[in-house]
Amino acid sequence: MPHIASSKAAAAPVRFRSSLLACAIHCMLAGAAGLAIGSGAALAAEPVADATAREYAIAPGSLSGALAQFAAASGVRVVFDAQVLAGRQSPGLQGRFGAREGLARLLAGTGYEAAALNDGRYAVRPVATAGGASEAGAEAAATLPAVTVTATQSATGTAAEGYREDRVSSVGPWQGRDLQDTPYSITVFSEEFIENLQASSADQVYRVNPTLQQTRSQYENNQPTINLRGFTLWGSYRDGVRDDQYGHGTTMEDTERIEVLNGLSGFIYGPSNVGGLVNYVTKRSTDERLNSVTVSSLGNKAWYLHGDFGGKFDADGRFGYRANVAKQGGDTSIRGQRIERDMYSLVLDAKPRNDLYLQVSAMNMDYDIHGAQARIAATAATRPSVNALRNDISYGPAWTYRHYNTDRYTAHAKWDVNQAVSLRATYLYSTGVRDSEGAPITNTMTSPTTYNQTLSYFYAPGVDSTLSYVYDKSGAVYGDFKFDTGAVGHKVTLGYQYTNNRQDRWTNSASAIALGSSTIDDPQYFDKPEVAPIDRGAKNINWYGGVRRSLVLGDDITFNDRWSALVGVSHVTLSSKTYDKSALTPALSLLFKPIPDLTTYVSYMESLETGGTAADEYQGVAVVNAGQVFAPLTSKQIEIGAKYSWNGMLLSGALFQIDKGLQYYDLRDPTRPVYVQDGRQVHKGVEFTAIGKLTRDLSLMGGFTLLDAKVKQQKQNPLLEGKRPTQVANKMFKARAEYAVPAVPGLSLSASLNAMGANYADSMNTDRLSGYVIYDLGLRYQMKVGQKPMTIRMDVFNVTDKHYWANSSALGAPRTVVLSANYKF
Repeated sequence: MPHIASSKAAAAPVRFRSSLLACAIHCMLAGAAGLAIGSGAALAAEPVADATAREYAIAPGSLSGALAQFAAASGVRVVFDAQVLAGRQSPGLQGRFGAREGLARLLAGTGYEAAALNDGRYAVRPVATAGGASEAGAEAAATLPAVTVTATQSATGTAAEGYREDRVSSVGPWQGRDLQDTPYSITVFSEEFIENLQASSADQVYRVNPTLQQTRSQYENNQPTINLRGFTLWGSYRDGVRDDQYGHGTTMEDTERIEVLNGLSGFIYGPSNVGGLVNYVTKRSTDERLNSVTVSSLGNKAWYLHGDFGGKFDADGRFGYRANVAKQGGDTSIRGQRIERDMYSLVLDAKPRNDLYLQVSAMNMDYDIHGAQARIAATAATRPSVNALRNDISYGPAWTYRHYNTDRYTAHAKWDVNQAVSLRATYLYSTGVRDSEGAPITNTMTSPTTYNQTLSYFYAPGVDSTLSYVYDKSGAVYGDFKFDTGAVGHKVTLGYQYTNNRQDRWTNSASAIALGSSTIDDPQYFDKPEVAPIDRGAKNINWYGGVRRSLVLGDDITFNDRWSALVGVSHVTLSSKTYDKSALTPALSLLFKPIPDLTTYVSYMESLETGGTAADEYQGVAVVNAGQVFAPLTSKQIEIGAKYSWNGMLLSGALFQIDKGLQYYDLRDPTRPVYVQDGRQVHKGVEFTAIGKLTRDLSLMGGFTLLDAKVKQQKQNPLLEGKRPTQVANKMFKARAEYAVPAVPGLSLSASLNAMGANYADSMNTDRLSGYVIYDLGLRYQMKVGQKPMTIRMDVFNVTDKHYWANSSALGAPRTVVLSANYKF
């Protein structure tokens, strides 16, 4: 089926496993799915107002991407097949045009034209010659795929485009620029790429990103943790606003795109992690009816079901829905570990008029992990050989569990008041409840082969086992104003960003319990201990939390076709129980395009970030100053980069330096770790990424990062001067190639490589974690069943069953075979 680009794109403790929100979403999903399956409503007959001229600023580039941008800006539906148009370039479109003339100019010289259909859409077709055929037409006929998939809102990022995305959602205050002309290092993973990675969690996406080091997998603690430019990140963003939940609320099923921004983001998204952030973009309703069901085996006895349903409620296509439901269960590839997950989400959107878009969404996820992987606490002297450990057992009892329940609500609005003024706003509210029985388990190594096992957070029957209650409120509102001063164009944006994170905990918690000693060769699995009830005391409201406020002012300046600049400043205020600090931070970028396909830039940014908080424990040992919140820090970054569109690929490179305050655990006395804030850490590096079509049948996603990270200006412990921060690899290289087999239509083969450099588990750089190389293989076969598309996917992760340290306390996942079948009807 063709793609349609459109502006509509867009006793025992009581544990509540299904919240009121989950029940409500479940009922709405049933109704939505019934409507989707039973309705055969035609696409909206939307009149084409060709007489209405609009301003366009579409840069030369991918033809599919240019058509998608045109549809979004004009409100006109454009029907085309992205696979046929793959590799073709558009001259772009600059100026004020009606729909018919604008499309004609956009398609000039491509061998294609736009034909108006009776229902108000435009169809892109080969230009007919006097003989009734054309070179483009002959090529299109020869390259039409055997199987096509139901169109979604994305016209870029498809397999036919090599998963190259030309779009990026509004980058905070900045909007309207495509990915090539955005002066930041950003990697975008499209919906189709996520689907073909079989990404039921973020792990599969993170393992192919060449600028990202994953330090904790989602299966360890439902809290995927990564390093960006050498700085740890565990929170995430949803639709451009903070969705913290300490990383526990990430969901893939309702995600249309994942955007990974490397480097400082204070002006763009408000105070955040210095190394960058991950933004999950929520799926929107589809123009055509979508019913998609996926059944998967996740390895061993683990199974997974996912349903994705979308469409419009009305014949005019003004009101739509997107509903996702997922369920996971069974024993994983780690013996003794079982994950149970239920997820429901519903998105409702509306375009009551051509200049107004509204969207609301709700999500509930319930996540249980039984037999969570035990943490290994070791020093350079006691750390076991990675090959002496088994990577398919948890080294902890199967009766432990961790439970998380998360609710998330969002609202979004965008109003194009006129050609010069637009208003946009996003709001998010999420809640989370975490409870545990005996997790985490810590195995403290007493030698390279023996350990003592300790149990955390274990309560007697009848005692509330809740660890924390988390509440997040985030929002952003922007006004964009276009005007010219002589020959110079401006788009001034005034905005306000707000985040309020709060965590409540009980005053008293259970003490750690020593279970016994064991060996790595013959691990002992201890029974549940018997403990006396404790009084957990009063609930400590706002045990940890803070408020972040930013007032931003920016100007997107266009001097001419080659030179442009982004100039901004933000007034940031960070507040908590222990501090209230404000700062004025600048953001400056200068861009130069020597040729249309090449963008070069230099950027400078400062950011005020929240200070760290001492954790309850570090490497299985209680932290002396647990819960202490440190003052905010100011960081600085300079970045020089270039992005080049070449032969269907986007090549991106950046040189950067980040200077920020240092926070770390002082382990001079390993039995009494103390979290401190002292000195600076300076990270210098180079990044390179490539994504797109290398040849007609071969797609490539890959790149590398080289990082020089060092501790500077150390006063508390001068011996740390010049050391590398913990768990920061100095180099990484990742590549994923996908080959569409010409001799077998519908068959694609893939291979991935993930090479990670060595890093250190301790601040003194004595406990070295060796680097590793792991390989993945996969295949995808598309066919028709009952005239409907079905896709079979199989991936083998860690083909050689490599044993490696994923972080200082856990091994990476063993070889795992994932198999799925997807049917769209």
